[in-house]
Amino acid sequence: MSIEQRPFVFSCDAHVAEPNDLFSVKMPPHLQDHAPVFVEEDVGNGKIRRLWKIGDRVVMRFLADFPTHKTGKTDAEFQLQSGESVVDTKRRGARDLSLRAADMERDGVDAELLFPSSGLLVAAIQDREAQRVASEVWNDWVWDYTEPMRDRLIPAAIIPSHDFDDALAECKRTAEKGFAAFCVYEGLNNYNDPRWDAIFAFAGEMGIPLVFHTGFGEIDVRPLKGPGGALYNYVRLMNDGVDIVTQLVAGGVLDRNPKAHILFAEHSAGWLWSLAERMDEAYICHSNSVDPKLSRMPSQIVRDQVHCSLQNDVRSSIAARSGVGLRALLFATDYPHSEGTFPFTNKVIQRIQEENPDLTPEELVEVLGGNAVKLFPRANLQPAFEAKTREFLSVMSN
Repeated sequence: MSIEQRPFVFSCDAHVAEPNDLFSVKMPPHLQDHAPVFVEEDVGNGKIRRLWKIGDRVVMRFLADFPTHKTGKTDAEFQLQSGESVVDTKRRGARDLSLRAADMERDGVDAELLFPSSGLLVAAIQDREAQRVASEVWNDWVWDYTEPMRDRLIPAAIIPSHDFDDALAECKRTAEKGFAAFCVYEGLNNYNDPRWDAIFAFAGEMGIPLVFHTGFGEIDVRPLKGPGGALYNYVRLMNDGVDIVTQLVAGGVLDRNPKAHILFAEHSAGWLWSLAERMDEAYICHSNSVDPKLSRMPSQIVRDQVHCSLQNDVRSSIAARSGVGLRALLFATDYPHSEGTFPFTNKVIQRIQEENPDLTPEELVEVLGGNAVKLFPRANLQPAFEAKTREFLSVMSN
């Protein structure tokens, strides 16, 4: 399938690269000690290590070559080893909005849900006022930054999530601006708290999903050190999604707010079916202990309100539609991150078709874009989706 013949593609996980001094410039003087600050240090052997600090505390460190291709090789080395022609994997639109559309066209992507990059560190700010102000700084910046492409770039508002009053206030402020998504912290271990109800009720009434992105929140993204650490740490990221869904279902927050929807970005999707089935089993087998009682079975709540983005995990995720429904599945590229699908998204879409021969063209359309268009109605992408869908299904029927 050529890029020109593909369906409408809405990536539900992409990122924008902020100015490194965004918070130090925009946050007021009395909060500067809480602003994330970018620094570089020479670690020898020609290597540069980059750090993000809040005060004296290092909250993130990585080598300067961290964003290189996910194979660990140069483009030429990777292509020669795989027997393919050299493909330009440079992500020129990461920091330059004027080049973003070109990267999207080259990859065959029509729209993107945007998450922060350095803005993810807002969750590491421990001072309540500073965290609230930093959220406002990022939200105002990204709203202005994406204005020229807001018909294709859909920013998710950062919601300060350590205080329920602050969270609801920022939901209301950003909804008034026009945001189509609220990005909430992971790792709080309190999603069964009834105080979430006001936030979920507001989001549901406004038609704005609450989205959770890997690593955004009180999460230790490197809990295992030593042998196997990297593989373990990346794989376990889906566990955060498991915990959040289970708490929101078990505590009744989703059941009491049936209009609210949640989305998990960069957690994979195949686990959702087995989790839904396991929750049903526990709900029935331990009914004497279960409190609160729910108006729907846990698996039905998942089918009605929970969504996950899939990326390279094309077999288990697509198979999950049998248990949690097709609407639960959305596609993502994770642009511009090296572990994402750029610029090979079309090949991933071909894999989806080849490895899931029972997937109909109509179902493929929904996974790649239709489900996301419906989930984010304030993005106003329905006309563009319908036009491209008619064209794609017409080609497929001939």
